[in-house]
Amino acid sequence: MYGILAAVGLPLRGPVIIPGEQPELWADVALLSTHDLAWALLLPALVIQLFGFFAYWAFMKDRPEGEIAFWGMVLSVAGNGLFLPSTGILAFADPQAAALYNAGLTEEAIDVAGAGVSGALSGGLLACSGIMLLIGSILIGITLWKSPLFPKWTSVVYIFHAFALTLAVTLSYTVERLGGLLILLVALVMMRIVWRETA
Repeated sequence: MYGILAAVGLPLRGPVIIPGEQPELWADVALLSTHDLAWALLLPALVIQLFGFFAYWAFMKDRPEGEIAFWGMVLSVAGNGLFLPSTGILAFADPQAAALYNAGLTEEAIDVAGAGVSGALSGGLLACSGIMLLIGSILIGITLWKSPLFPKWTSVVYIFHAFALTLAVTLSYTVERLGGLLILLVALVMMRIVWRETA
């Protein structure tokens, strides 16, 4: 479910733009007509993803890769949890800040929008979130690689999706959207294998 919501929601949301670097483009993206629908899909996707991490660990816990899967789950859940406050700012505060920007209150708008993603505390939390998600994804990728149940390519694709949805977000919107499609692909393969093994 997470993969479907991410794959559909990311194109509707538009690219992530740092307000202080490209304020006009940021305001345009924040006021897209698809903004509310995008976040109505993406916020639940992030919560559903948490359950996916738990489910994957529950499936792997009694297998040889169980301990690595546990730490992958812990770091992924922690990273995702630290990311949720920033998504709330992007979803709810950005359109209001963009309206301030369009009303000529440029400095105030950028301060409001930037507080959620580039402030001292929020920027640190966002950086920790990304690092935890990447390390957690690498650990999950290792379990996918080591397990005889999963095709080896799922490991590489899973790790690349994590890079695409963390570090590459502000670098390339195309890569970010590709990450959404890749997690959908990997999730479908994983779901089929887990279903087969537990049926």
